[in-house]
Amino acid sequence: MTFLSTLAAFAMMPFWTMTLGRLIFAEGHIVVPYRNIATLAGGLVIPLMVGLLIRRLFPRVADCLAKALKPLAGIFICVIVVFGIYANLYMFQLLDTMVLLSATCLVLLGYAFGGVAAALMRQSWPDALTIAVETGIQNTGIAIFILRVTLEQPEADINTVVPVAVAIMTPVPLFILWVLQKCVLSRFGICVVKNAEEKICPVACIEEGHQQHNSASVEKLLPNNNDMPVNWQFSTLNNVTTVQPKIRIDEIRGRRVAIFDKEHKRQQALIPRLEKIEVIYEGLNDEKITLIMNKGVSTPYNCAQHINEQLLKRSVVAEVNGEIWDMHRAIPTDCTLKLLHMKPEDLHQATLVNKAFWRSCSFLLGAVVESAFQDEISVCLHSFPPANVRSGSFVYDIQLNLNDWVPSQNDLRQIAASFQKFVRQDHIFQRLDVDSSVALKMFEDNAFKTEQIPHIATKSSTGRSITVYRVGDHIDISRGPMIASSSLVGRCSIAAIHKLNSKLYRFQGVALPSEIHINHFAFGILESRARKLARSNT
Repeated sequence: MTFLSTLAAFAMMPFWTMTLGRLIFAEGHIVVPYRNIATLAGGLVIPLMVGLLIRRLFPRVADCLAKALKPLAGIFICVIVVFGIYANLYMFQLLDTMVLLSATCLVLLGYAFGGVAAALMRQSWPDALTIAVETGIQNTGIAIFILRVTLEQPEADINTVVPVAVAIMTPVPLFILWVLQKCVLSRFGICVVKNAEEKICPVACIEEGHQQHNSASVEKLLPNNNDMPVNWQFSTLNNVTTVQPKIRIDEIRGRRVAIFDKEHKRQQALIPRLEKIEVIYEGLNDEKITLIMNKGVSTPYNCAQHINEQLLKRSVVAEVNGEIWDMHRAIPTDCTLKLLHMKPEDLHQATLVNKAFWRSCSFLLGAVVESAFQDEISVCLHSFPPANVRSGSFVYDIQLNLNDWVPSQNDLRQIAASFQKFVRQDHIFQRLDVDSSVALKMFEDNAFKTEQIPHIATKSSTGRSITVYRVGDHIDISRGPMIASSSLVGRCSIAAIHKLNSKLYRFQGVALPSEIHINHFAFGILESRARKLARSNT
């Protein structure tokens, strides 16, 4: 917004000087500083592009830089304010009540106009707040410069008083709001949400079946040693009764990972020696490439590494001898290989890719929610239904030992923020086929999974096989296939949490592939559709 408003100054400055500016420049020579405006625009766009490239290519570096630059930015702002006031002390002698009142009204009208316009355009609360602040903060620097280079002294100093007053009054409303939030509003359970990954304000809790305002704060989401979000307290859970204590999720996951790694090593040891297989890659325009790979070891991902980097980054799932295949699943025999992305032209392939994407999002949702609650709340993953893109949402049914929990919009935002943070960490989907006895041992702490495993095993080719996937330190059951990596998931939202019975909740979300971008309005339509209860047999 700052960059675009600076570009707009090229046209708006002459328009202003020929209309309202005539009141000031009736006898002066008007000079529009196009060179300075262009310099300012360039100074904005170059750092902006560098920042976007760092965020896109090196997200972890961007996070570290953001943490380091925040305190530096605060120091620079303090220095600018202190030295700016010292250098322009004479201006304060020219201020009077009318000037301060006019400056205050201009600032407040800017904030109000931006916020109302954003609300009418159905922007989210964090976006509306950002637009209001960007609109309320006026570019007083250009106004001061024009007055300085156009008017003679003392008229220049006299007319510069107004933009200086505006610059002084601009941060005052934000500072007052911040003080109110810290000292007054938080006592009554009211806060200002900055963005989805910052502190989420508590709205209401459920106590004895009635809604009441609650003032408990919500801790900021931070990554722990496992790159998963620290368990947080949802704003609507503070007075909800829990039924039984919870086994620590990190202990459960640690035990499952140990079993997974042991079984994976055992299966790798069964390969006596490497045998070569012939993989014929079929690409666009009848392109064919023959690759000599290792039987039972090489994966479609390894094949893509031998072809080109762009293909490697875009490939979501593979097709091996006509069967949809995981990118990180070993190829057992000679085959023809196709690598599918999120925009295949073939309708049948598009359906299969969409289902794999939806299925993977459900899996990731379970991974995030399982570690989302504090230790006293037991979270037991039930299952997620077969991928159904027409339903409008990906789904996971989860049992919580809670009575009468009604999640708020802030709770949904917290889960979405954690989901977004997790998928950006580029976790691969690692597949492993295990015997049902190993699966039962792996999920012995989950009554739902242990009940489902024998039934699922009977439908396998051997009658005893169970397919599990691992993402980070999270392991779950699914027939697959899954997408290659969590980083292929882009914009997402947790649309709704529906209560199915006394303790079973259906979590529903909607997401876009990372290479597909749409505006807020279009995504809002998808969110609205995803809020409806997704019907399934689970």
